[in-house]
Amino acid sequence: MLCIAMLVSTYVGKPVINFLTPRLIEKRLSGPASGIAKTVLSTCITSPITSAITSALFSDPDDFASVYVSSLAITMSMAMFVSFFIVGPLVKLAFHNRISPAGGLRALQLMEQLAPSISRFLGM
Repeated sequence: MLCIAMLVSTYVGKPVINFLTPRLIEKRLSGPASGIAKTVLSTCITSPITSAITSALFSDPDDFASVYVSSLAITMSMAMFVSFFIVGPLVKLAFHNRISPAGGLRALQLMEQLAPSISRFLGM
């Protein structure tokens, strides 16, 4: 499920969100309202696609519609809740309090140097 969500977010969600955000959100909203609107937009785009894929994979063809509707209701609301109240604050807390710009740059350079070794270790 996480892999499907990441692929949908990367290849479908991000391009659509990057296209719609300047047109719908940035000109009209600012501050916390902008953050809430971006979270809602992201969830409204990626959650239906992710739910459709997982429902198609894990249900019978005859039960697809009922499984899709029930999973979408749960997935969409939980995705908004987790994104806005748990993941967002944790990432902001870690970034603002623990990662300095110089430290972040050093970490990226280290990952760039170790990427071939890590990919060989993981069999890629």
